[in-house]
Amino acid sequence: MNYYLRQNICLGVFLTGCGISYAQLAAVKTNALLWGNLTPNISMELVTAPRFSLEGTVFYGLNKTPLNAQLKGAQAEIRYWISGRPMARSFVGLSVSGVRYTVTHKGTTHLGEAAGPGLTYGYAWPLSKHFNLEFSAGVGAMWYREKKYPEGTVPMQEEYNANGMKCVPTEIAVSCCYLF
Repeated sequence: MNYYLRQNICLGVFLTGCGISYAQLAAVKTNALLWGNLTPNISMELVTAPRFSLEGTVFYGLNKTPLNAQLKGAQAEIRYWISGRPMARSFVGLSVSGVRYTVTHKGTTHLGEAAGPGLTYGYAWPLSKHFNLEFSAGVGAMWYREKKYPEGTVPMQEEYNANGMKCVPTEIAVSCCYLF
């Protein structure tokens, strides 16, 4: 009985996806602003419908950075292309981010992790058939927990001593994109 149920569910999912099919468009990109902080990153974007695309980003910061901010994390985003043409012109996005960070600011080191949703607005500027320049910015609500301690010392306690939620920038990007 279970076999037939699974078989019918798989057939239903297959038939549901057989409606209108769209040419797949994909892009690989990197954020130049993160590279400025010595944070290697890569993103992959895939068009899933006439006005929608999905993007996934991963980044991993090096130990010594110009801004004293080491970031490691990932972000997923669904984008709605206002112009109707994916990967060209204006878009709005809904994202979810997760990050581990070590930031030194005004004599205090913050070592922690944060996660939460965000909203993004951006513009993709086509330069040629295969290259785009993309500008985007976003804000979101990030729930965090961290260890705060004076700069230059090592925290004695294993527990987090600060937590909460803040509205913060979740994305500031100038990305170089290659479209397939």
